Amino acid sequence: MKTLVLCIDRDNDLGRKTDMDSPVIGREENLRAAEKLALADPEDSDVNCMFSAIATFDRLGEDAEIVTICGSDEIGPVSDKIIAEKLDEVIDKIKPDSAILVTDGEEDEYILPIIESRLKVDAVKRVVVKQSKTLEGTYYLISRFMEDEKMQRKFMLPIALVLFFWGLSAILGSPAWGFATVLIVLGLYLMARVFHLQGFARSLGKEVYAGLRSGKISLFANLLSLFIMLSAVVSAYNMVSTVEPAPHGAFEYTIMFMDEIVWWFVLSVMISAAGRFTDVYFKEKKVLWGYVILPFSLIAFGLLLSASLDVLIKISINGEPIQSLFTMPFLTTIIEGVLIAFIGTVLYHIAEDMYGEEEMQKS
Repeated sequence: MKTLVLCIDRDNDLGRKTDMDSPVIGREENLRAAEKLALADPEDSDVNCMFSAIATFDRLGEDAEIVTICGSDEIGPVSDKIIAEKLDEVIDKIKPDSAILVTDGEEDEYILPIIESRLKVDAVKRVVVKQSKTLEGTYYLISRFMEDEKMQRKFMLPIALVLFFWGLSAILGSPAWGFATVLIVLGLYLMARVFHLQGFARSLGKEVYAGLRSGKISLFANLLSLFIMLSAVVSAYNMVSTVEPAPHGAFEYTIMFMDEIVWWFVLSVMISAAGRFTDVYFKEKKVLWGYVILPFSLIAFGLLLSASLDVLIKISINGEPIQSLFTMPFLTTIIEGVLIAFIGTVLYHIAEDMYGEEEMQKS
């Protein structure tokens, strides 16, 4: 029975502070890594975990192996995926029968399921560092807590945002607005934490910055599309909320709202697609044929949906009979939509014959 003594560094402190790669396998390698991390940051809790793992390994004797696995500073799905991949690599190489997890106890609920899905966990050893309980020690711990980047992002950032917006609202004499803003900001922050949107927000910010530096047409096209959609939503809401006579229920409000924004939605998507098409054409000298056909599909979609919504409005709100389906304007609009979609399909197949199926699929 071979036991794996496992130390997990979920946020990759070892890699960031010592430039060492994981997995770190073997007692000597782990001792060297722990010493390097201790010299780089003596107050890092991972130092104590690694030394405790080495001590546990020494007590187990020969029928054991010690491994330290690091994740990523992008804590969440990214780091956990890296840990899972490296753990699979270690299991394939060492072939242990069970594991003992040595941890500082901070994020056991995230790490344990990854390990237990692959290995039988015999024990979990939590390393707690003894601290002085004097006032000076407490002050020191708080100051270190405030300097820790992980703690800053998790706890200090939301507190700072709350204090900032509350103070700003007090200066402006609008405490009610300040309280509402605090709730909104905290709600958005908690949603970002729950759904792990930090990585998405970071990549989006990098994309926007890169777009501004390189003058990407798609960036400005997307911003214009977003502005048009927001304006359309606000305008449609104002129209629906003041319409006379008032609709009877949520269904009527919904179809009226959709009828107001359908063509603005079509326009927004076309502008966004045009920006993407332009960027790819000038940067890669490639024609995105799928985007060329897109206007036909969007216009057909707009015609069919708007005609259907108009009929629903007549039947559910104006009380007109079902025969509204067979009026000439409705049938004409439906036929136009089908014809435009048919033309788009024919053009796509013509382009496919001219440029080849492989080239079309790439676009």
